[in-house]
Amino acid sequence: MTTRRNALKSLGLATLAIPSLAATIDSAPALPRTNDPQYWKKIRNQFMLANNSVFFNPGTVGVMPKVVVNKMTDYVKYLATHVADWAYKDDNKEEFISGYNNLLGLRTKVGKLINAQATEIAMTDNVTHGISYLANGITLQAGDEVLTTNQEHPGGRGGWLVKEKRFGVLFKEVAIGKPVKNADEVYQQIVNAFTPKTKVLMISHLISGSGAILPVKEICAEASKRGIFTILDGAQTIGHIKVDVKDIGCDAYVGCFHKWVGAPHGTGFMYVRQDKMKEIWTTVASARWDNHEDEGFRFTQRGTGNFAVLKGLDAALDFIFEIGTEKVYNRIKFLGERLRKGLKQNPKVKIFSPADESLCAGITVYNIEGMTGSKLQDEFWNRGRMRPRASGDVFGVRHCTHIFNSEEEIDKALAIVKTLTS
Repeated sequence: MTTRRNALKSLGLATLAIPSLAATIDSAPALPRTNDPQYWKKIRNQFMLANNSVFFNPGTVGVMPKVVVNKMTDYVKYLATHVADWAYKDDNKEEFISGYNNLLGLRTKVGKLINAQATEIAMTDNVTHGISYLANGITLQAGDEVLTTNQEHPGGRGGWLVKEKRFGVLFKEVAIGKPVKNADEVYQQIVNAFTPKTKVLMISHLISGSGAILPVKEICAEASKRGIFTILDGAQTIGHIKVDVKDIGCDAYVGCFHKWVGAPHGTGFMYVRQDKMKEIWTTVASARWDNHEDEGFRFTQRGTGNFAVLKGLDAALDFIFEIGTEKVYNRIKFLGERLRKGLKQNPKVKIFSPADESLCAGITVYNIEGMTGSKLQDEFWNRGRMRPRASGDVFGVRHCTHIFNSEEEIDKALAIVKTLTS
């Protein structure tokens, strides 16, 4: 039986004097033992996904495990009931009003996930916000060049286009392959586009529209030699593949948690190397805008937000840590490789993800000869109630795999492809 004290601890509220808090949602089942032969089937039971459909689109928005939904909704109910007992003293920086606390515990967990110090991390709402903070906060002169690729998300490009129009900065795109043939080719394409005017390099770690994992460590090393500030868009990497910002050597890394981590919408982060963070101006300014004691707090403090979603994020991070991040990454890759292996056996399928499996993980982009992306998306739904996402008329669908998917679901998807090409 769940005691009131345990319920408070589950919400991160045990330090507050609260009259009562009753659990209103059934708890998620305990995680299975590692050696359980039904391990991944039981992991699937940690999610509330309907059993009459198959979700293949965490590249757009992920799925929250039950424990995340419970943590978030319990906190909403607590706040609606016991708001008078909430922490209103700013000396309690872990629980003070959302948008004005340092979120140090949460930032520490994010640091553990990407190998960074908590003070190097600011919490944001999403990747678009994080890259916009960097684009607006970096001091550039007219004629300075910002280099990116021709396959970036609009949320990664928009802040720099504003910078170009407002301050005369040069926004430059380099064309890379789709599919990317190999790591050396894409490395050369990007590095050869550097000029003496290049001051910022902003590229995706994993390309959303093809699933290609770029050789970012090698690219950042070459950029660093030339004094170029490097920013990586990690919208598709966090919770999907291993990210070690210290090993990569980038100056900044921006990610989100609502896709592959399974956290609530509106949760993201911005990492900037400690020795570089003082150079970035604050975009959303509040009391700490010029306080450099904790650089990550300077950017985290951005006004009142939704504290409940941060409680959900905390639970989502704990969930994947409990499973084991490497186990999560390996499972995603295993299912993605199973899908690609099956697709490669069909001569009427065009794959836009790299042929080199070392550059792939859980995203596969492909089309069937003579079909549009929308048509293929609809066929998956009509024939199997499966939901990959259309990736344009030419590129077909972006088909993502995650830990809540199964080998059987992959095989059924391949059977639909076979039927459509027969």
